[in-house]
Amino acid sequence: MGQGTIEERILALQERKAALTESMYSNSVGRKQPLLSESDLPELLKELFK
Repeated sequence: MGQGTIEERILALQERKAALTESMYSNSVGRKQPLLSESDLPELLKELFK
């Protein structure tokens, strides 16, 4: 497989996503407040309902 093939890019993306997920989970264990609040959801979804 050559450098920068689609497969290699997919694997790199999967690794970054796994690291991000792990980071979010490990940082949330000691968190006293949730990562997102109920009021955050409409803001996150507003683009879908334009």
